[in-house]
Amino acid sequence: MNKLNQIFKNIQEIEPPRGLSELILKRVELEKDKQIKRKLFLSYAGFCSSVAATFYAFLAFGSSFLKSDFWSMLSLMFSDLMIVAGNWKTYLYSLVETFPVVNVIAILIPIFGLLAFLNLLVSIKNNKHISRHANLQFQH
Repeated sequence: MNKLNQIFKNIQEIEPPRGLSELILKRVELEKDKQIKRKLFLSYAGFCSSVAATFYAFLAFGSSFLKSDFWSMLSLMFSDLMIVAGNWKTYLYSLVETFPVVNVIAILIPIFGLLAFLNLLVSIKNNKHISRHANLQFQH
């Protein structure tokens, strides 16, 4: 044990080369930039695919939504208001029965994805701006 202590006492301390800390900080910053670019790319890709899915959903389910019996039932309220007012409970049940829930859900799902990716995109852009601003302040 004594021998081991003596060996460690005889070892000279090694100083890191000049500029090593700056080099390490630059590499860390480059890695952060790569991660931000990767997240931005994935959020743009998700946003674009959500736009395409929303467009497809409107094409696929929008026409059947507009051609459903719900709109015929709803138009009764404007043409025969007195009859509808007299039988309002039956009329409301008929409206609920004919409402195209599946079509509405199929249209709202990609819209929800679109909004989620838009939120992600905006938050990444804001965080990128904040981190750039903080780095500029730190350097000065």
